[in-house]
Amino acid sequence: MTHRWTTRALLLIGLLVATAWSGAASAAPAAGAVVQGPAMWTLRTDTAAVYFLGSFHILPPSVPWRDDPRIHKALAEAQAVLFEVDMDELDKPEVAANMVRRATLPDGKTLREVLTAETYNELTATAGRFAMDMARLEPMQPWLAASGLLVGYMVSKGADPSSGVDSALTRDAKAAGKQVTGLETVDEQLDVLDTLSKEDPDLLITDMIRFLDESTGLLAQTLTAWRTGDTDAMDRLIREDLDKHEGAYDRFLTHRNAAWVPKIEALIRQGGTYFVVVGAGHLVGDQSVIAMLRAKGYAVERY
Repeated sequence: MTHRWTTRALLLIGLLVATAWSGAASAAPAAGAVVQGPAMWTLRTDTAAVYFLGSFHILPPSVPWRDDPRIHKALAEAQAVLFEVDMDELDKPEVAANMVRRATLPDGKTLREVLTAETYNELTATAGRFAMDMARLEPMQPWLAASGLLVGYMVSKGADPSSGVDSALTRDAKAAGKQVTGLETVDEQLDVLDTLSKEDPDLLITDMIRFLDESTGLLAQTLTAWRTGDTDAMDRLIREDLDKHEGAYDRFLTHRNAAWVPKIEALIRQGGTYFVVVGAGHLVGDQSVIAMLRAKGYAVERY
């Protein structure tokens, strides 16, 4: 069965690619407006506390999330901050080499060889719109090239990868002397991404190009839902996309959430205070980390 992979299905899979963003949604709030912050939760026992924050991996610097007192409190109290992956892993030569190998087309092939002439020409034109070097895209797996187009689009609209929640809080946590770790390895994330290599390469590219041409409204909705802590809207937007693709929701979210919960439980049994920062899609809906912990009897409350 062939699946059409829309942007959110490509992007709700970790730090290697970005969740949706819209320049239209990056404007500062009107004077006097009250903007509720991103959704957060707390889990408390007699000996442990865990704060949870849903992340947006790439953001424009103008989005005002870093002054949220809840985030400052969670970071100040936590002895360790857990992200999807430990970003320090990316600095290890063997990890970087493995990423390059798995994200590169095999046998020295290029996108010109694996795409139809029509799709390749569309890709070249779109890359040009965002001042992206086709020579850098050529050896990439189509899923990475498609994601690269979105990142190029976002940067062209003023987004900055270093302004994403994960990047910013990693810097803050290290500056504060906190332990920083990951709930999964880079290799485990690549295992998920590898499944996209079996999809139709032309569809991966053309769906992304079509999405970028029509993106403003949907991207604005996604960022607004995140900024205002509207978990119902976040869950709806995620499911609308992933439910179109057989097994995508389980592959990208449910299975990973289920693997993370025992690691969080181990910390709870150990005692202490922790701050868990993962993609917002992992914390909303009936198969979320939050729902799974509640099903195990933990009291997890909105914060």
